[in-house]
Amino acid sequence: DRLPAGAHHKPPGRPQWQDLVPKQDGTLIVDFEVFADHLVRLERHDGLPRIVVRRLSDGDEHRIAFDEAAYSLSLLGGHEFETATLRFAYSSMTTPEQIFDYDMTTRDRSLRKTQEVPSGHDPADYVTHRIFATSHDGETVPVSILFGRNTKLDGSAPLLLYGYGSYGHAIPASFSVSRLSLVDRGFVYAIAHIRGGTERGYGWYLAGKRENKMNTFLDFIAAAEKLRDDGYARAGAIACHGGSAGGMLVGAVANLRPDLPRAAGKISCRSAPAATPRGRSVMNPRTRTTVRLRRARPARAAR
Repeated sequence: DRLPAGAHHKPPGRPQWQDLVPKQDGTLIVDFEVFADHLVRLERHDGLPRIVVRRLSDGDEHRIAFDEAAYSLSLLGGHEFETATLRFAYSSMTTPEQIFDYDMTTRDRSLRKTQEVPSGHDPADYVTHRIFATSHDGETVPVSILFGRNTKLDGSAPLLLYGYGSYGHAIPASFSVSRLSLVDRGFVYAIAHIRGGTERGYGWYLAGKRENKMNTFLDFIAAAEKLRDDGYARAGAIACHGGSAGGMLVGAVANLRPDLPRAAGKISCRSAPAATPRGRSVMNPRTRTTVRLRRARPARAAR
């Protein structure tokens, strides 16, 4: 029906709103696409992304399945509304980026393109694992791990543990050629998805912010201890890596637990404006921030 001339349409208030996707603890909706017959959303749950396809006619939903333990996903959109084809990008710590077309009706997928690695790359030479570390307050911290298929997991391999944990920025378990240089030399590479990011929802960010910042540091320590206990590395053979806000993380960890990391690098950076997931600036761009990190040494016994 048409509105009469001069009529004003008042949008429905909150009491008339209906939840299309109910709130789920540990889940953050990252992106979505709307088609004639389907609604697609990309969400992050417990540190892993997932693509959920909803049929609009009856609300039936299914998730696109993937075999690897940890990976990265993104929706690529499109210009067609009347289509059953969804295009998305997939990569993992072992697999270069791949572009797929996915039929939302038949659930078949077609590989359209794979990222080329000029020096050559065989995903079968590498292994991705995903574990959970229990932090000081009982929270479980996802950890993504990459290592060579022939690497022995007996604590003898050196390990590089990366973390960030600030501003709601989630670190994806995506493909990186530069990591392979270390892994090919026998390293184990791990990412600790600690509080301060949004890997486990918006609450994961808030739980690592301001007065809760110590959670970020203790989550990272818990991840290092779990990697040590599970045989991925040993104390004294773990190198911690973090840049910018991750430099503060590594500096704090090196001081809180000097017995744990073998090295913590050296980082000096000038602050830039940084924003929260809601867009508010939280840093003064005029402030120069220098983070000096050192090789961690065992604490001296009290005299």
